[in-house]
Amino acid sequence: MSEHTIVEFFSEEALENVMCLLAYKPERILFLGHKHTMITRKIESLRAFAALRSPRTELIFKEVPRDNLEEHIRLLDEISDTWPDALYELTGGGEMLFIAFGFLSSRKKLRTIRIDPYTGTEIRMESDAPQRTSEHFEMTVEENITLHGGTLSRQSGNYSTWRFTPEFMADIRAIWAIAARLGSKWNRYCATIDDVIKACPPDDTGLYILPKSALGESAFLFFSLRDAKVLRDFEEKPSRILFRFKNAMIRHIVTKTGNILELHVYEVASRRPDIFNDQIMGAVINWNNASYDTINEIDVILMRSVVPTFISCKSGHAGSNALHELETITHRFGGNYAKKALVMATACDKSANGTSFFKERAKEMKIWVIDNVYNMSDEALLRKLIRIQGV
Repeated sequence: MSEHTIVEFFSEEALENVMCLLAYKPERILFLGHKHTMITRKIESLRAFAALRSPRTELIFKEVPRDNLEEHIRLLDEISDTWPDALYELTGGGEMLFIAFGFLSSRKKLRTIRIDPYTGTEIRMESDAPQRTSEHFEMTVEENITLHGGTLSRQSGNYSTWRFTPEFMADIRAIWAIAARLGSKWNRYCATIDDVIKACPPDDTGLYILPKSALGESAFLFFSLRDAKVLRDFEEKPSRILFRFKNAMIRHIVTKTGNILELHVYEVASRRPDIFNDQIMGAVINWNNASYDTINEIDVILMRSVVPTFISCKSGHAGSNALHELETITHRFGGNYAKKALVMATACDKSANGTSFFKERAKEMKIWVIDNVYNMSDEALLRKLIRIQGV
């Protein structure tokens, strides 16, 4: 069913303002709101999002005085006369708008709609009984960031560092198996290797010649990587090892301790495209603020339909700051509909009575904690990621 005009009671939740846009791509949407909520930054974000998803839809923003009921009624009456077939989406707005709408709807037959972002369930009131239907809506990570007033930088991992080919996905699985076997040693070995590689750069052909004396115990990792077929031209000498990385992505994994956990989460989630319709690793987000530049990075973002899940990955210890940082970026670029999770390679510390204060604090902040992933099967991790979605 096509719709020409939709009237939105402006919501502070950005996602609630665009569900009808996604569903109907109408000729125009009129947003009615108060000056203190319908601020310029949010208007600009809505325009940027509409330009991506429905560029032909005209967005019209009308401010109404906060405490003037007569002006609310006058404006709604004018709109209903100008566009008698308009569809009214009543999710946002202040109580005065609802009072005015209730007064006007007692005299005029006005059509209303509500679309639940979580389920895609649409409820329309056009007759005596509500009509209920279900639709599937999708949004990309980039569109979600745009909607919430940011820009997904081209420095983000999916654009700048990683190429998620089937071959590279297989390499991720192979290297994760090595990291899981090593446990806490993985971080130590990678940190040592990074230092040695910086001190002993490769030649023009990409050949590394690394002294065993500098590598110490971490040299063991190279033999596992050789067996996983992610090194080329590997050769062991009495006092050194020679090799080339299969590609630059493998080098990024081996020389930065946390990358493999992030890649593992990304790879496992990618196995269920029916659940997660888009995902980004190493998302670099620019805040579109004219007065200053702010950049945040989040390890993994998954999209289920139109709802994002922001995931922070920790291969070592995580403190309360990690929770607060995750809370801040999730609220800013996902709103109250977004999910948030902290994924930890090792187990959370527990107190003498067997409880984890860290997990309790995370629960209070509605942050899911998935810990001890080194000892978790891929299937168990996937089940937990899906459970966060309420599936």
